[in-house]
Amino acid sequence: MGIYLPGCMFMSGKGKRRRRVLIVEDEPALRLSYERGFNARYDLAFASTGAEALEQLEQHKPDVAVLDMRLPDTDGVDLLRRIRLSQPKLPVIITTAYMSIEPQLKVLDLPHSGYIVKPFRLDELGVRIDAVS
Repeated sequence: MGIYLPGCMFMSGKGKRRRRVLIVEDEPALRLSYERGFNARYDLAFASTGAEALEQLEQHKPDVAVLDMRLPDTDGVDLLRRIRLSQPKLPVIITTAYMSIEPQLKVLDLPHSGYIVKPFRLDELGVRIDAVS
């Protein structure tokens, strides 16, 4: 099941609402890295499967989603398609270990907010999250 980490009631120290980020990643070590790297900065929700991601989208109402393209129960492209049907304007950043994802997404005409190839530094992903949300 997905994990919701409420943070500081969605408020930063400056009185601004913190961004809510849904991270869809099936690798436990990567989820732990994201939690450690981003928990102080964003309100995080995690999902390790496509089914959990769809549940978290409804429950967490994220400002941005970070989507791994390889999940145990679904293909990331199919999940992105389902996200676009329910939340067409949600920024989605794709993480992938495969360089060939962009042509696949263009062919399927699925809008996204960019992708980042693994391995990457957490600060690189943070910059992208900040830029789209």
